[in-house]
Amino acid sequence: MGVAGSSGRREGWSPAPFATRLPVIGLVIVVALAAVIRPAAPIVFVGLLFVYLIGRLFAGRSALAANLAPGAVAAVLPVAAILVWRSLPEPAADPTGADCANLVAPPAIWRLLEAGVGLITLVLLVRDRRGSLGDLGFRRGSRNVRLVAVAGLLVFTPIAIYAGTMLGGSALGDAFFGSYTLNLSQPLAFLPAVVFAASNALAEELAYRGAMRVWLAPTLGVMGANLAQAVVYGLSHTGDDFAGPEGMIPAVAATIAVGFLAGVITRRTNSLTIALAVHAAADIPIYLYWACRIA
Repeated sequence: MGVAGSSGRREGWSPAPFATRLPVIGLVIVVALAAVIRPAAPIVFVGLLFVYLIGRLFAGRSALAANLAPGAVAAVLPVAAILVWRSLPEPAADPTGADCANLVAPPAIWRLLEAGVGLITLVLLVRDRRGSLGDLGFRRGSRNVRLVAVAGLLVFTPIAIYAGTMLGGSALGDAFFGSYTLNLSQPLAFLPAVVFAASNALAEELAYRGAMRVWLAPTLGVMGANLAQAVVYGLSHTGDDFAGPEGMIPAVAATIAVGFLAGVITRRTNSLTIALAVHAAADIPIYLYWACRIA
């Protein structure tokens, strides 16, 4: 991603005038606020949808409408839809651990439905824009990409589970999430864990590394779009899951860094495959935390 010359600027930060980029930056800020203040997410989504529809009608009649729709607003709508779902009260798993190996455990089904909300929004936008999911990186990639993805899934899954187990009994884990122990004695727990992890990974990768990264690039540039999606992605991981701000702040910072790196990998490989595999592997212990935790 060079920075020299006109082509380099297109690959890095957008050479578009600041007045052109400002409305799009405003959209990103609004969605970022919805990521932090979840009760505002439904209002933000409805407002963005209204702007998208109005902009679609007047895209050829004003510079502002051309900047905001259909590309820029479409970029943030799938994320906004996911945030609306997350603003709803999430059903908890049985506190006794009875849902641990339940294929229809509330956390797994909740994330499956969330993925459906995000994917339906995204598919409708893709069809409206006469594009394809492949344009957003939803393709298998080369043989080497697929091999790396499989290797990443096989390597990171046990590492993530081990790290999640060790974290619960450590001082670091206590600062982040409080003390906990995971019940790993039920092999069938991996079935709902896969549903949970695959649903979450697919929805988030397509929304952030797909729609936001690709559809914001014409205005913000490749670097700016990737940074925007990473920041919103990191802020979407705030909430009541942490023991306190001393755990939440470094976790959000790390998530922003991971989101940015995933965007770089996706662009370099022209595929979401590696990001999807590693993301799913990392989310398996999150299901175990929700459904298989021993207080």
